[in-house]
Amino acid sequence: MALYMCAIMITVKCIAAYDFGTSGVKAALVSEEGKILAVQEKAYPLYKPQPLYVEQDPKDYWDAVCEVTHGVLANSGAMPEDVKALSFSVQAVNIIPVDKDGNVLHNAISWLDGRAEKQAEEINTRCGMDLVRSQDHQSRLLWIKENRPDIYEKTAYFLDCNSFLQYKATGVMAVKHDHPGIAKKDPMIQTYIDATYADIDAAKLGPTVAACEKYAALDEKGASDLGLITGTPVFGGMIDVTAASAGCGCCKEGDAHIYLGSSGWMSALISQACDGSEGSYLLDSIDPKLLIYGGCTNSCCLMFDWVIDKFYHKEKEELGSGIYELIDEEVAKVPAGCEGLHAAPWLFGEQFPITDPYVRAMFFNISEKHTRAHFIRAVLESLCFSMRGQIDLYRKDAGKDISEISVNGGGSLSSQWMQIMADVLQMPVHVPEETRHSGAVGAAIAAAVGLGWCDMDDTGSFIGVDKSYSPDVTKEELYTKKYKLFYEIYDMVKDLSKKMEAAE
Repeated sequence: MALYMCAIMITVKCIAAYDFGTSGVKAALVSEEGKILAVQEKAYPLYKPQPLYVEQDPKDYWDAVCEVTHGVLANSGAMPEDVKALSFSVQAVNIIPVDKDGNVLHNAISWLDGRAEKQAEEINTRCGMDLVRSQDHQSRLLWIKENRPDIYEKTAYFLDCNSFLQYKATGVMAVKHDHPGIAKKDPMIQTYIDATYADIDAAKLGPTVAACEKYAALDEKGASDLGLITGTPVFGGMIDVTAASAGCGCCKEGDAHIYLGSSGWMSALISQACDGSEGSYLLDSIDPKLLIYGGCTNSCCLMFDWVIDKFYHKEKEELGSGIYELIDEEVAKVPAGCEGLHAAPWLFGEQFPITDPYVRAMFFNISEKHTRAHFIRAVLESLCFSMRGQIDLYRKDAGKDISEISVNGGGSLSSQWMQIMADVLQMPVHVPEETRHSGAVGAAIAAAVGLGWCDMDDTGSFIGVDKSYSPDVTKEELYTKKYKLFYEIYDMVKDLSKKMEAAE
């Protein structure tokens, strides 16, 4: 358990903001000025019962949020009445089927799960075009209907992480609320949505609430579990991409950011819907006037941490979080390009800029001169190539350019990684203050707007820049060559990867 605590007793109004990632939750108390007063974290496991299946226990979510709420209050000195609202930022595209009494009928199917390839093909065949992937909501719902009809019939609502937590906190299963949304910006998108959900009973799909709107209030049980006050408002919340965008200071059209957490993504704010490349998405931002264009690479810090565990296991046990300083020191000694070593970060398949649930991580062109530091740097470079691919697709789809970008999430704490990012993208990279907790800051900003503490147009002023990195133009040619090879490697292995999965 990690703790970040202010040095004085908290005597100010604050928002309890929660950032639910793939591997754990952070609870943050955020002041009216957008300053983090205290943070506490709790991990929870992933379960992989068979190939392509990735699940989590929803009970772990609620137990974790209760533990970190009690902990952050106790260790900060804040009183329950100081907390004026709650807001959740959550991992996207997971599914939790519940019955009419709120009982969980199946583990949460994680966004990493790739079991529904057959169902995605069925939906796309029926629609006459490629609209969904195995990791999309519609495909997984159809998988449950076809493979677990007993669960499908008992399900009152297919909740996600956010609506499940809101239900546990308030006792309210779903709230009907009319808000702008993506579909209202482009009726064609609504046509696509209706077509892809045609196999699913619409009554089982819980309504949603806009991020800055009140969902409901803590009931007696929710308040007791959390150690807060009954009647405290719970706001609509948002998925992690939306929260990270807000928490990175993105507030106007064209603002873009990269997030480096368990997963990673690039997103940019746009005012009009556009046709996206395969694997891209359009999401609501906290501002109803703007949309988020983006895409997700499945394994970002998941891949980074995996290679640390394999090559630096002993040092990690000895140094704890100090391992990242050692990594930065060793990576700095490896020349750009890793002396011919290439990596691919597809530990759990990939969504964007490559869309393939079967492809897996690999190293290519290993020679006797390569050390463990080469392998670490190769992984960091490969993740930067993935982000460059996402930016290139944004340029194609939206017809707009990006000249600088903000980066947040745990990976942005590595100065070496950020310099590699600037060199690969050939643009300035800015790291905001409180970068590790920007998801929670984004969730808090939405509640602050809802409470009237700030206007939508003022949200960018909450975020300051901690560090900036300028690109080394002498590395542009080298990284452009390696970037092209990154895709050539995929083209060589994609068919073999699918055959290998079928052979297991």
